[in-house]
Amino acid sequence: MSDEAAKPESFAGYGYTAFETWEYRPFIYVQEANKVWIDFKESFYRASEIIADRLANGHGFMEVEGIAAVFLFRHYLELALKRIVVRGRCLIRTDENAAWGDVKEVANIHSLDQLWKLVLADAKPKIEQRIWDSYDIPFVEKCITEFHERDEKGFAFRYPRQGGERYDYDFPFFRSAMEHVYQILENMTTCLVAAHAENAEWEAILRDEAGF
Repeated sequence: MSDEAAKPESFAGYGYTAFETWEYRPFIYVQEANKVWIDFKESFYRASEIIADRLANGHGFMEVEGIAAVFLFRHYLELALKRIVVRGRCLIRTDENAAWGDVKEVANIHSLDQLWKLVLADAKPKIEQRIWDSYDIPFVEKCITEFHERDEKGFAFRYPRQGGERYDYDFPFFRSAMEHVYQILENMTTCLVAAHAENAEWEAILRDEAGF
């Protein structure tokens, strides 16, 4: 038997009981400066990905970890759509940036359906039509619609007695579907960020040529 196979699955395997006395120490440390490189949406996606991988391969329990995996991916969708909306608002047109003071954050919205409508209004017009048409938009919209129909308010996978008890999941398909949606949404964000950077570079060149 390998060391991995022999490894206990819980503290109980080491003789642990709930009646031991432990010394507590903090595990959350507050830094003086914000870590600007932290990506919350990526964190939620990666955590969902790890759980979904296990469940798709027959490990773990769908009725336990499965709920968390679906919730984490839904929250990734919410944050990803909000990011796309804001990046779209950073542009007036594909070839013109908005002033930073004019860029409004997304309101406190949890509805994926409403957020997708904002993507269509604030981001789609700033992405070249040929690029937009190359995305598998129908697949993304069906994913958003399914979440909207099953969990409109974002509670079904977060709290008990909100409808989540009625659901079963196809994790092999869910795992591949979430990757497909992730690739599309992240590419949208990259496209908008790249357009903004190119415009800023061109504006800097024009200012240099004009001497101010």
